[in-house]
Amino acid sequence: MATTTRVFVKSEAEYGCEHLAAVLTKDENTAAQFRESFAKSRTAMEARKKSSAAHKASAPKTIFSLRPAYHCLTCPEICESGGRDAHSEKTGHKFYLESRKGNIFCQGCDDLVYDGGLERLLAMGYPLKASKKRKFSESSADEVYVRTNANKRPCGREGARGLYNLGQSCYMNVILQALLHDPLLNTYFLGNGHQEHDCQWPRCVTCPLADAFADANNTEKNDAFTAVQMLYALWNGCTALQGYRQQDAHEFYQFLVDRLHATAEGHAESMTEDCPCFFHKAFYGKLRSTVTCDNCGNITRTEDPIMDLSLDVQTRAKKRALGGQDTPSTPTLYGCLESFTSPERLSAGMYNCSECGGAGQKATKQLRIKKLPVILCMQLKVGQLIRFGHSEAVSEKLEGRVNFPLSINMLPYTTKPNSQKVPESKYVYDLSTAVIHKGQLDTGHYYAYCRHGDQWMLFNDDQVTPATEADVLNEDAYLLFYNLRSLTAKVDEQKQKSHGH
Repeated sequence: MATTTRVFVKSEAEYGCEHLAAVLTKDENTAAQFRESFAKSRTAMEARKKSSAAHKASAPKTIFSLRPAYHCLTCPEICESGGRDAHSEKTGHKFYLESRKGNIFCQGCDDLVYDGGLERLLAMGYPLKASKKRKFSESSADEVYVRTNANKRPCGREGARGLYNLGQSCYMNVILQALLHDPLLNTYFLGNGHQEHDCQWPRCVTCPLADAFADANNTEKNDAFTAVQMLYALWNGCTALQGYRQQDAHEFYQFLVDRLHATAEGHAESMTEDCPCFFHKAFYGKLRSTVTCDNCGNITRTEDPIMDLSLDVQTRAKKRALGGQDTPSTPTLYGCLESFTSPERLSAGMYNCSECGGAGQKATKQLRIKKLPVILCMQLKVGQLIRFGHSEAVSEKLEGRVNFPLSINMLPYTTKPNSQKVPESKYVYDLSTAVIHKGQLDTGHYYAYCRHGDQWMLFNDDQVTPATEADVLNEDAYLLFYNLRSLTAKVDEQKQKSHGH
């Protein structure tokens, strides 16, 4: 079955733009020359891509430029984005071929344009010999065949956009997709929650994130886009994450959330304070640690802010073994949370009790969640990247798998697991994104499953395809993102009301 990324319909514009129309309708020779230049440039570009792909398969990956090149369709000149203005002003040439997708860029419109007629000529194998030229009309057999057998890309139909890999930047892409598919963050950024023109923060990461939300929700475009400004902000703000090498998606998530909070208007400088800023309420929770002295019963409590939960499956297996319980073959997220919040025996010397004169005593420690964030990120330390001092030589990856649900009630893992004052529904979270890592630390790859409306989608850099719930649940997840259901429902209700008006 034939597959195309776009399908010609009767309602499409006759030409890509008024400037293209002026060239293609001027006279037959001018139109023919432009069509031939376009076809030859596209053919040459595809040949270079295939040659480059074959080379990359046998050679180390090298990134020469993060930006696309623009090939003039009138002369052999190749410009970067900033050089188009000068070239067009000097020569009067208006049309370029963009190197990533082979789309036409019109300098007069200052935008990419799509011309259905030119694309159909390529599909027919243009340029044709003069003796075999024939008109390609809507009623022709070729057009009927294309209409009958062609399918749009699923991402185009659904309005989901992928992200180009900028040189082992898949770790950044999956986290951005997780945030781009969060309903609360969509409401904030698309509602002008961050005013870029008023932003005074140097090296602000919220500005490029706001740009990413705008690009992802551009209804006029279905192809992938780049997050190069976010990559620049990342490199400027975190030396440990600089360079074209595989990085930890969890580490990037922590950096991004920390910087979003630090540059938010009205944020509290100290994490011990109750911060009123949007990002703190969205991403940060609070964890309570309780230590009980076995000798005198003295209780010591401390509370610390958290932006995620790191669940160690090995710790869970050890606790079950010490309690004389069998460890199931495949661990579950419920079991990991239960182990995380269950009491842990501390050996003598690990705890100095203030009531016992400071002498080392045996004690019992327990962790409980005092406050849950709206966006709950959980890191599974099986199938996890483990980093020691950012040294690649001593990094390793633990293999394994954890079964996780599409929704989960977090009330049993809080400081008030049996509370009757608040309905359990206030603690129910729904899975929004599952981040997967395959391969080893230095040669691995990240991709993500995100809930896009009522459909699950697989985001593998710029490739976007539909997925099923079974596809998601059968994966070996590294990071899980859950959304608070009660708040998500309110956000959806507000959106429906605004659309109704």
